[in-house]
Amino acid sequence: MQNNVFKIKWLSGLIYLPLTVFLFSCTSASQDKLVAKVQNKQLYLNDIKHIFPKDVSKEDSVSLAKLYIEKWVETQLLLNKAELNLSKEQLNISKEIETYRASLLIYKYEEQMLREKMDTIVSDSELKKYYDAYSANFILDEYAVKASYVQIKANAPHLTKVKKWFASDKEKDYQDLVDYCLENAMGFENFNDDWVLWSDVAKTIPQSEEIFKKIAFSNKVEIEENQIIFLLNVKDKRAAGEVAPLAIVSGKIKNIILNKRKVEFIHHLEKNIFNDALSKNKFEIN
Repeated sequence: MQNNVFKIKWLSGLIYLPLTVFLFSCTSASQDKLVAKVQNKQLYLNDIKHIFPKDVSKEDSVSLAKLYIEKWVETQLLLNKAELNLSKEQLNISKEIETYRASLLIYKYEEQMLREKMDTIVSDSELKKYYDAYSANFILDEYAVKASYVQIKANAPHLTKVKKWFASDKEKDYQDLVDYCLENAMGFENFNDDWVLWSDVAKTIPQSEEIFKKIAFSNKVEIEENQIIFLLNVKDKRAAGEVAPLAIVSGKIKNIILNKRKVEFIHHLEKNIFNDALSKNKFEIN
């Protein structure tokens, strides 16, 4: 055993020089160079060439190779220990290997069929139908709002008009507000008129904590601080504990529908293969 350990260390010590020379050589002889050996197990340079990314530097190649080779040596040593210490019954793993192989091949086949055959489009009507049926399962753990926000200097021109436009639901007033804010506002956001979680709103606007305290009592919030005015217009809101709006949970619902569809697809695939084989007398059950 001491001779084996000495040989492994000796080869490991030689890793740097051979790899530096051989990794960038195109000769077939260098590709067949022995880089490590544990008893009767051998590792050649040709066995590790797949680990190197394109355009990798010489230094990084040597480091990657050294790590790979040392891990290979460690694996072989552990395998030798296992083979020496396990009983014949424990060493007989042919059934486990075959079971694993069968499971792996079936999994790969089913994944391929899913990619090629399963419909992955989830329509808006499907999302709505599922949401209506199971909305009680989608409860908010924080505030959600439909809102718009403006941050503007207190001495900005036409401030009265800005506040009027901001509070209005008219399309013309909104467009006037957008045009004005592009020229004069320090910050403007309407969140695309979608439902958003308050934690996402808070990332965008200053004074979010103070504003949040007020939206429970009013849909229109105005705060002035250091000659800056913060305006928030909440068009709709839902508090923590209420049912989440569909827009907030549509991604989660889509995943649920696709996972359910995947299970059904696999079930029908397996059933169809069985029935097809049965109709063609491809198996017998005694």
